[in-house]
Formats: sequence, C-alpha cells, structure tokens
Amino acid sequence: MSITERLDAITAIPSEYRATVLPAPKSVKIELSADCNYACNFCVRSVRSGAGQMDRKFYSWLIRELAQAGVEEVGLFYIGESFLCKWLPGAIREAKEAGIQYVFITTNGSAATSERVNACMAAGLDSLKFSLNYADPAQLAAVANVKPGNFDRTLHNLRAARRIRDEHEYRCRIYASSIAFDGEQGAKMRTLVQSILPLVDEHYWLPLFSMDGANEGKPRVQGNPGRLGNMRDPLPCFAVTTGHVTHEGKLSACCFGVGVDDTLVMADLTKVDFKTGWNSTEFQHLRAAHLARDVTGTPCQDCIAG
Repeated sequence: MSITERLDAITAIPSEYRATVLPAPKSVKIELSADCNYACNFCVRSVRSGAGQMDRKFYSWLIRELAQAGVEEVGLFYIGESFLCKWLPGAIREAKEAGIQYVFITTNGSAATSERVNACMAAGLDSLKFSLNYADPAQLAAVANVKPGNFDRTLHNLRAARRIRDEHEYRCRIYASSIAFDGEQGAKMRTLVQSILPLVDEHYWLPLFSMDGANEGKPRVQGNPGRLGNMRDPLPCFAVTTGHVTHEGKLSACCFGVGVDDTLVMADLTKVDFKTGWNSTEFQHLRAAHLARDVTGTPCQDCIAG
C-alpha cells in the first residue's frame, strides 16, 4: 500500500470503527519527543507549555501493549520532532521486534541527517515522510522562526535519504506532503514540489488547516477532512478512531486541538493499560458525540466549527 492508500483507509473509518467501543486502532502515533527545533506559529506546539521526551522504559511497555492489542501501524512522531530523540533507531527496532507491521515517521527534515536516517532505515523503518510546507528560505525563517539555512539543509537531507535508501537497498519508502496554498504562495509551492518529485516515491497535498503567517488570508477548513483529493466529512472525525500518545503517556483524542495535554486527554497510560484507556468512559462519550454529529460542548467543538 502507498502512503495515500494507508491514509485513506484510516480516514474512511471502516464500519467496525463507527461505534463507541472499538477494537484496537489500526494506527497509533507515539510522541517520542515533544521538543522541536522549529517554532512554527501555526503548530499546536506553539501553545503547549510542556516539552521533553518519553521515558524509555515506558515506551518499551507501551509498544508491547500496542502489539498485543493488535495495532498494526505505529508512527513514531506526534507533535514534536522525533529526529531529536537520540534513541529513535532503537525505538524503531523495538517496535518491529514487538510485531508492529509498519513503522513510519513524519519529519520537518532539518535534523534528518544522513547518519540518523541510515540508522533508522537499518533498524527497519518502513516510511519516512518529509513535511515540506515552505516555498523558500525567507518564508521558512518568517513562519518557523528559524534560520533560513534550514531550508537548504532539509532539501539536502531529502536528497541524501533517497541516496542512502537506494544504495543500501533498504525497504523504507520516502514520501513528502505539503500544504496546498492559493495565489503566489501556491505557485511557489508547486514549483518546489516539482523539483523534489524525483526524490520521493509519492507526494500528496493537504488542505490549509491553520497556518498563520502564510495563509494569505484563506480561512481554515472545517475539522480534519484528510488529504486534498480525498477529503471527507469532518464528522465523525477519524482521529477518534486512532491513537495518539503524548510523551508523558497521555492518550489523546487528536493532535489538532490545544487540549492535547488536558481537555483532549482520554486516559493516562501511566495508570491504566492501553485497552482500558482506549475504551475509557471519556473516549466513549466523545465518540458518541461524533457519531451523533453534534460535538457541542466537547473539546472538538471549536475545531469542527471551523
């Protein structure tokens, strides 16, 4: 399956996941690191108070919990930049050894150095996706609040990743995604994407959720409708049928809202096992609201309101 086929399979919400009590999610994201070398003003991290990395022993427990529950895919990222986690290759290897079928990462690319990428691919990484949302160094500096040199560094790392994958014949697929802008920004982004297409196995576009400082006044789309080209109704949202675990061990309903560490927390996995947390009373109530297509009064209200 390609990355868009996998994404579409999740966003479609199969019939067995249109309930309040669910089987184990097909896919779970784990926040190894809440730290990031970017400070993008559109990211949830800009309003988060916490940082830090996941406890290694907790991760070992968690990854086995997920495998035993029947989780098939694990994304070793969530809100922070996972390439800042020194034991990322070990986390990949441990996930594969535990029985996770598909391990994937999304990165801003600037810290995905040749040495780090090689170690991750050798450990069994199945998918490496570069999130390319800036058309040039100046825009990167203005929106991500970093030095403009990070733009060329990211493209260098992408080229190196492709070379490493091909030379070593690793099975890891290399992907990229980008926000689809209108106007001049959109034209610049399309030019950039054309230049990197030979380096990736697939690229896909995402709608503009909220990207202050770079959206040219375009309003945010309602909810999380998935990728451009296969957008879906925002209710029920597929996020409540997938797992998101913060670096502190909190099981959160999604990664969009500002309440990923409080109002969107469905369980504390440092206190309960994954199966219990996955079908907690809080999660069941939130899923019921989504199925009823009325999230008024829930943590999802503002997101769905658009």
